[in-house]
Amino acid sequence: MFIPMSRLLFCLVFLISGCGSPDASAGADTVAAGAGRESHADGELAAATAQDDVLRNAQAALDAGHPWQATQLLAPVLRDGSKRSPAASLLAARAAADWGGWSEVDKLIGAEPWVDTQFGGEGRELLTRSALERDADSTAVTFATKAVASATNPKTKAMRQVLLARALERTNQFGPAADAYGAAVSTFPSIRDWLQLRVAGNETDSAKRAPLFAGVKIPAAKQRIAWTDAQARERFGDPLGAAARYAAAGAAVAALRLRLAASTDDATRAAVKNELLGVIRAKSGTSDARAAVDVLDKGFPSLTPDEELIVARSAAASGPVARAVTGFGKASALLTPRDRITYAQALSRSGRTRDAIAQLDRVDGPLAGQAAYQRARMSMTSSAGDATRTALKDIVTRFPADTDAASAALYLLADLSTDIEADAQAKAYYQQLYRNYPTSARAASARFHAAMITLAGGDAKSAALAFDSLVAISPKADDALAARYWAGRAWEQASNKPFAEARWKDVIAQSPTSYYSFASAKRLGVPSWTPKDSVKTMPRVAAVDSAVARAALLERLGMDVEAKFEYDALDEAALASTDRALATATAFVAHDQPSRAMRIAQKLADAGNRDARVYRLLFPVVDREELERAAKARNLDPALVAGLIRQESSFNPRAVSVANARGLMQLLPSVGQEVARNLSFPVWHPALLFDADANLELGTAHLASYMKQYGALPRVLAAYNAGGSRVTRWSSKAGVDDPELFVERIPYTETRDYARIVQRNAEVYRWILGAK
Repeated sequence: MFIPMSRLLFCLVFLISGCGSPDASAGADTVAAGAGRESHADGELAAATAQDDVLRNAQAALDAGHPWQATQLLAPVLRDGSKRSPAASLLAARAAADWGGWSEVDKLIGAEPWVDTQFGGEGRELLTRSALERDADSTAVTFATKAVASATNPKTKAMRQVLLARALERTNQFGPAADAYGAAVSTFPSIRDWLQLRVAGNETDSAKRAPLFAGVKIPAAKQRIAWTDAQARERFGDPLGAAARYAAAGAAVAALRLRLAASTDDATRAAVKNELLGVIRAKSGTSDARAAVDVLDKGFPSLTPDEELIVARSAAASGPVARAVTGFGKASALLTPRDRITYAQALSRSGRTRDAIAQLDRVDGPLAGQAAYQRARMSMTSSAGDATRTALKDIVTRFPADTDAASAALYLLADLSTDIEADAQAKAYYQQLYRNYPTSARAASARFHAAMITLAGGDAKSAALAFDSLVAISPKADDALAARYWAGRAWEQASNKPFAEARWKDVIAQSPTSYYSFASAKRLGVPSWTPKDSVKTMPRVAAVDSAVARAALLERLGMDVEAKFEYDALDEAALASTDRALATATAFVAHDQPSRAMRIAQKLADAGNRDARVYRLLFPVVDREELERAAKARNLDPALVAGLIRQESSFNPRAVSVANARGLMQLLPSVGQEVARNLSFPVWHPALLFDADANLELGTAHLASYMKQYGALPRVLAAYNAGGSRVTRWSSKAGVDDPELFVERIPYTETRDYARIVQRNAEVYRWILGAK
């Protein structure tokens, strides 16, 4: 994971001064390494910076962890040939590196003649990092060698030796790589064990690896000894020895891969094949099974139909979808009705709708109703709406005893009816569902939506009774809390205020931090939820601070795998005590790992620890000052922006969705580019979406445009999540002039939940940000 250099330094200072005292071996070397570059406090760069206000401000922005701000400050200087200097170019390259714009780094300083003669070789170090990021490994070796030679202090030299070691390792120069890793050990004692493991991994002689392993003391590193030995044995031509080590470490598929590669007789190959099939069968649909399928396919191009079916069933769940389609096709004579439905779903995901429908048509027996429902759903993309509705009605008629199929068909019929604003017909389908299939998992939801249509149609008392009926019949249903709230709304409209207030008070008592609780408090005119008082200071645990500081240094050196192991070990140990959990979560927030902090805080809350400290970790704010500045610049509520970010990315600046939306506010690269153009960004690169400041600037501008277009917050949030065209369509439904009712009438469950959750988050953040 890439973390800006200047932000890393901030995190390290926070950890050491604000959260606890690291052990003696984890202090000075980590902080100095965190700087990672020649100090700007003295030397030629400091002198040049001190003489120019723009350069000085840019350096201050870098020091504060805001590289995008530095890029913006320096852009006019770089465009002016009379002002562009080596110092300005280096600072701009620092900034681009910190926000991940490696192509910008190359463009800024790649052809400059001074990179090896000025600023202690920092320019060459930046180019080395760029080459490593671009997998230009031979170039990285050349650049790193020059960067090491240019270093003017031991810590900078050691850091560059690690960069050199990484490049040498990638180019299979294992002996020199081991030497380069080893040269850094004494300079960075806090991560000595991890560097020793890297040395061992590049050591050809197993006898020489043994003493290196014996010296490893950090628990997280000790757990990697078997893996490191296995990787070294594989690397240096001992596949069976590596297989044994992998097996001992629990990596069964890696062990089988090597055993298969080393096998020379049919009996051994057959045994390995059976073991791979056993893994796929036992762990069907998991990542282990997917890896086993990959090994099996490479080793055995031809499988029997029985074996293909085992593979297909697993690949249908874990992917790749194409492999599931191939497997089911080769095992077509063996398919059960359940297999045919799964096969059809895989075909549909592959864009082969006609073939999928053909498979569904072959399903008979108890699953025929389910197959017919899947067929109807698939027809929605290729047939007119009338044809889909006819198919769904046919399911209800032909399979009245199949609760799952008939209730699903009725629910979809109701949904399609609301889309064409046929609310009366939709209500009839919902009522038919819950009356005929009261045990269906969809029954409570059908009751809720039928009551909502009744309320939207103006019959408040009947709606109130229907909502109350849902609560009485299914008090633990997912829609029960919403029904309690809307029963209050309906009773209020029916002029029964005592009934309304009783329902809202019940909502607050049942779920005080929910969307409906905050809405109930507003209706009652009472203060909404705030957490119980607690001490304001967080506990300090030295072992936690040391581990996070080690992870910070490992990341700065590009040793991301090892950094993740440190984080994982902290996660595993976090709940040893409440103090340790709080200290660990606090450190995670400070180090751009808020999602980990939120998981820990949620476990504390679930265990009954619900004081203010826990909620500040459960609803973290990363760089509050910048968030508030960006929000207010667009006339947005900072609490709303924080609430949206929490839902979109959990404050992870590196978050990427399945749709390729990126960063804090989850913008698609195409959207980010368009907004950047409108904002006249001095440079555009998709990596900017991973920079917190740039993403906030782009995301708040995007959100503000929706605010201007749609006005009411629920519609704004729905547009942000599902797109503006859908909001326009949903805005024609009955009753949606009421913003709260608009939310409930959103047909997409994901978008409906999104609008409620973001508004709930914003309420909590108003307390956190002190806006109340």
